[in-house]
Amino acid sequence: MDEIIVDKQAEPVDFDEPLVAKGRVDSMGLLSILSFVQQNFGVDLLATGNPNDVESIEKMAAAVRRAKGDGD
Repeated sequence: MDEIIVDKQAEPVDFDEPLVAKGRVDSMGLLSILSFVQQNFGVDLLATGNPNDVESIEKMAAAVRRAKGDGD
């Protein structure tokens, strides 16, 4: 992901932090993350139909585990 900009002054992202709502990621950044998840884990989070699944890192990880059959 070459388009990541690192702000050394920014606070670390909490796993349960709402990424878009808190302004950590914009819509294009979210699409990049979703593409990364699909390419690396074989899970299309947009196809799950649950917008809450892409709200935070924690929720994305849980959705990937569910889709892979690894539980929550």
